[in-house]
Amino acid sequence: MQKRRLGRTKLEVSVIGFGAMWLPELKLEECTEMVRKAVELGINYFDTARNYGDSEEKLGAALQDSRDKCVVASKTGSRTKRESLQQLKKSLEALKTDRLDIIQLHGIDDSETLKKAMSAGGVMETCKHARSKGLVDFIGISSHTPRILAEAVKTGEFDMVLVPLNVVTRQSIDELLPVAKEYDVGVVVMKPLAMKVANMFTWRYNPSLSLLSDEPELAAFLGEETETRVHNALKFILAQDVSTVIPGFKNVKEVETAAKVGEQFKGLTGKEKSLFKRDIGKNYCRDCGACLPCPRKLNIPAILRFYDLCRIYNLKEWARKLYSGLEIRADKCDNCGTCETKCPYELPIRETLAEICKTF
Repeated sequence: MQKRRLGRTKLEVSVIGFGAMWLPELKLEECTEMVRKAVELGINYFDTARNYGDSEEKLGAALQDSRDKCVVASKTGSRTKRESLQQLKKSLEALKTDRLDIIQLHGIDDSETLKKAMSAGGVMETCKHARSKGLVDFIGISSHTPRILAEAVKTGEFDMVLVPLNVVTRQSIDELLPVAKEYDVGVVVMKPLAMKVANMFTWRYNPSLSLLSDEPELAAFLGEETETRVHNALKFILAQDVSTVIPGFKNVKEVETAAKVGEQFKGLTGKEKSLFKRDIGKNYCRDCGACLPCPRKLNIPAILRFYDLCRIYNLKEWARKLYSGLEIRADKCDNCGTCETKCPYELPIRETLAEICKTF
């Protein structure tokens, strides 16, 4: 398994990591078998969270024989010092360890939440205190909004970030990766295969190899066989300036399928570069949600996302199917312009919604 440096932490992490959010759905024996197989194949980065059901307990049990060989990252969803300290103690107990390699602020998706987390009495105080006491080694942050992570990186307080990235969700490539590189902050990728979108944002789907969509157009884009699609999707991510990617796993075969990419990846071929190349332009939706709520109750990010699947990736029938599942569509826009006043990217949303009406 190939390894990469996780930014200024200097930790050497496997390019394929292990996302543990599916563990609560599995029996302990199944979890143990998967985790041990992952370690055997050279995977040494494991990501979990306090609010992933009993994921920490199962991961802790499965890693007892190999804890010292692994990098374990967990998360706290609390925003206050008191609550987050309680969560950290529970995480350490559940994971059967006296320290975490990485503690992450979980789901910081807007500037206000980031500010609260880092203010007096916020969760950041707990993380720093825990680090000073040797309970955690490094502090990270997770978000579905690359723009907010870039804002967090610039504070100089974070050692790593966790962000969504896949072949049809590329916002972080321009918005986050250059900033992370400048500050030597490690980048871990989540949702690498979360392309099974419905009438909600792409990133809200749990990442698992089992959830890689089998839509005919996506198969034509990434490959007819599931393993081929998974390999191509993961290779796209490993070609970016990131440290590791953490698919969620449900069985040993999925672990083996993903691990193979980490063993064999040698960069993209000319054919693969051509496959992934897309002219995204500037007027694409970043799924940040700043335009919401819409007075007419339109799910604007979802509508724009489906349009981009059609416009940028040529996944026309899939996009049309997704769009048709929306209860409120673009034709309900009354041209009030509220969304455009809130969009941080100054997108011509009303004009785009009119185009969408014609397209779909």
